[in-house]
Amino acid sequence: MINIILVSVLLYIIYDRFKPVKGLNQLSEQEIREKLKKPKDVVLIDVRQPYEYKSKHLPGAINIPVSKLKKKNEQIPEDKEVILYCQTGIRSKNAARLIKKNHKLSSLSHLKGGLYEWEGMVTSRNRKKDSSK
Repeated sequence: MINIILVSVLLYIIYDRFKPVKGLNQLSEQEIREKLKKPKDVVLIDVRQPYEYKSKHLPGAINIPVSKLKKKNEQIPEDKEVILYCQTGIRSKNAARLIKKNHKLSSLSHLKGGLYEWEGMVTSRNRKKDSSK
């Protein structure tokens, strides 16, 4: 009986971690490129750790690790579209849950598949680098 309860709790935790986030738009690389053509309307946020951000990030992105999103964060504007990304898309979904609790945004999106799906230009230590294969 205890094993059944433990397995049930574990399955619930896994489901809760990976379930879709209500109101979160999943964008492809091309869709994000289109939105970034109007940079005044969009804020691009890298939710990975600072050392990951320094090694490679999207041009124009700011770094706000998920751990800094547990409370309201003044760097997140509520009058612009916010686009989140991470390495795989999992942390950006978790970040979206936290942001939705503390902010009233008009639009919240994330890069589906994270940087693993991004084939375009990235910035590395203030240098632009092409990560295309």
